[in-house]
Amino acid sequence: MSRKSALFVLVLLLVLLCGVGIWGLGLFSSKKEASTVHIDRFDRVLDEYVSLGSYTALQRMNTQYPRETKLLIEDVLSLGRVDDPNVERELRRFYLDSTVQMLLDEVHRQYTDLSDLEADFGHAFEKLKEKDPAFRVPHIYTQISCLNQSIVIGDTLIGISLDKYLGEDFPLYKDFYTPEQRAQMNRNAIVSDAVSLYLQFHK
Repeated sequence: MSRKSALFVLVLLLVLLCGVGIWGLGLFSSKKEASTVHIDRFDRVLDEYVSLGSYTALQRMNTQYPRETKLLIEDVLSLGRVDDPNVERELRRFYLDSTVQMLLDEVHRQYTDLSDLEADFGHAFEKLKEKDPAFRVPHIYTQISCLNQSIVIGDTLIGISLDKYLGEDFPLYKDFYTPEQRAQMNRNAIVSDAVSLYLQFHK
C-alpha cells in the first residue's frame, strides 16, 4: 500500500471513530423532522365571498370545501340546510353584521401567518404517529364561527375558529366570557385544544 493510500485509510478511520463518538454523545440527533402540516384557509375563501360577493369564491366553497361549508352552515351557525337555495344569501347577510366584521378584521390582523401553528401541529402529529402508527393525520382548516364553536371535529377533520383565539384582552370577549374563559382564548391554546378534542372524538 502506498504512503498516500495508507494516509487516506487512516483519515477515514479517524472520521469513522469520531463519528461514533459524536453519535454516542448525542450531538447529532437521530430524531426525524416533524411532518409537514398545511392549514387550509377556508376563512379567507368565505371572506372573499362575503366581502366581494364573489361567485368564484362561492363555487370554491361548494366544490373545494363542501364538508367545511356544510358544517359551518348547518352545525356551527345553524342557518339552515346547505342545499337551501337561499342559504348563501343568508350566510353573506350574517357575516356582514358589524360585530362579525370586527371579528374578521382582528383575525386578518393577527393571523396573516400560520406557520408556527403548522409546525406545532406537525410535531404533535409526529409524536402521535410514533405511539400509534395507525394514527390518521386530519385535514385542518380555519373558519370564523362568530363566537360559536372554538374547534370543530370530524372523522378526519379539524376546524379552527380563529375568532375564538384573539387573546384574552380582546374587548368584545369581555361582554361574553369570564376571565377564566378568556385566559384560554389565546393563539397558544389552539394546538392543544384541537389535538385533545380530536383524540377524545376518536376514543
